[in-house]
Formats: sequence, C-alpha cells, structure tokens
Amino acid sequence: MKVFLTKTWGFDEPCGPLQFGDSGRRESARRDLRTGDLVVIVGTKGEPTAERDRGMVLGLMQPSTIPVPSSAYRLSVRQIDLVGDRYRWPFALKIHRAWRFDEPRWKLEDITARRFNMDAASGIVELEQAEAAAILALPRTEIEVMQEGAVDDHPMGVARKRAPPPWTTRRGVMHLRNSRAFTYLMSVTTHRSLAFKIGWAFDVALRVRQFNRASMPSLGGAAYKAILACEWPSARRAFHMEQTLLRRFDSRRHEHNSEILHPVTHGDIMRAWIEYERSPPPLAF
Repeated sequence: MKVFLTKTWGFDEPCGPLQFGDSGRRESARRDLRTGDLVVIVGTKGEPTAERDRGMVLGLMQPSTIPVPSSAYRLSVRQIDLVGDRYRWPFALKIHRAWRFDEPRWKLEDITARRFNMDAASGIVELEQAEAAAILALPRTEIEVMQEGAVDDHPMGVARKRAPPPWTTRRGVMHLRNSRAFTYLMSVTTHRSLAFKIGWAFDVALRVRQFNRASMPSLGGAAYKAILACEWPSARRAFHMEQTLLRRFDSRRHEHNSEILHPVTHGDIMRAWIEYERSPPPLAF
C-alpha cells in the first residue's frame, strides 16, 4: 500500500471525490494508484483555506481509479472556485472510504520537513515510508462518502473542492436531468416557529442529514424532517413540481431562503401538493 498527499482549500463531510484541475493530472494519478492506496488531504497555507485549516493534516481518502465528472456530486461553489465561468476542478476519481483526523490536529511541518509545492496542489505526491507511517498513526474517524447523483436542490448542479458555504453559482449537470428524483416537503422547526421547505433531490434521506448537520438542531438550530416525498422518473419533473409549488406560495417565501415557506399552514401545502400529484402539467423543457 502506498500513501500519497494532496493539498486543498479544505475538507468536508460527507467527503466528495478526489478532484483535479485537468485530465492529465487525473490520468497520472490513475497510473500511480493501486487498490488500497490512500491519499492524505492537507490544507494549503494561504487563502481561501480557513485559517484554522492552513497547513494542517485534515483528512484521508481511499480513492479508486474510476474517473467521474465533479459535477456528478452535490458540492457547493464560490466565485473563487471559478476561472471565468469554468469550475477549477472538473475532473475527479470516485472514492471508496474517507476519514477526518481527530482534534487536536497536526501540522504537516511537524511531521516532515519536506516541502510540497505545486505538484501536491495540482495532483498527488507519494509520501516516504516514515512520513506515511507518522500520519497513519494519528487518530482519525471514518466519515460518510458522498455518492454520485447527490446534487443540490436544482437541476443545475456544481461542484468545488470544499463545501459548506451557500451556493453563489450553479452550472449544468445535463446528464442527470433524466435520472429518477424526488420532490420533498420538510418541516423546519425552531424554538420560535414552524416553517416548511420545498425542494427536490435524488436522495431525500441524505438531504435531511445534510441540512441537520449544518443547522445543528442539538445545539438549538433548526430541525429538518421529511414529511412528504413524491418520486418522479426524472429530475426535470421533480424540479418542475418544486418550482410550481413555490410559485403558488410566492408571497409566503422567506426573505432569506426562497425555498422555505413561512407563515403557511400544512393544510394549504397539502392541497397544492395533492393537486399537482393528481394532474401534473406537461413539461415545457
């Protein structure tokens, strides 16, 4: 087993694929990797990596050699992740498993004096045996691996090399438009009020976990719960139902999140939901 290193702008849960800026770097990695090899994720030392992540040993991946487009995953994007209108890391490899290193995390420079430059930022670099052993001895926790098709609530998905901040740009995932998908209704409960979120997804249970992971209901954040899910043969249809219902309650959409309705009654939403299910209008796109 070999251990490699790559530098990124962060490391998120669930863990997305191993990404590259050009197909040549990805093909080089495919030639180097063998079954069971690992890739260590280290934060770059400057912006836009979060200050607490800079130079730190953040995570670990067990990649495959199966090529995939980054756009097949639900990964968010910031303006800095684009070059013009092109995503910086459109080429990726599927991964089998992933781990995050436990706190207190280690700086890479406390493990090795070797310098890792552009090769580690644009591709993967093999670690020496002593470096690999030292890193693999650090305590770590296995985390969820993101699956293909787990895109955001919009048929125009986009990916980036790290995640959580909200979306600012969305690009096409055309090959997913005809995949099976769901329109969902979630309750959004806080200590003050009850609201409802309408959206669509390929995996509703995953979306619930993602929202609750971000909002931290155990610490007083909003608690998301799936109430209804309507399965459709295509993402286009699921998206159409979402947009139709949101337009129907346009005056009730929250000013800070247009997919959340507040105030609105469960009965009003149910009537609109059933009406669409019984007589879905033809798609115009």
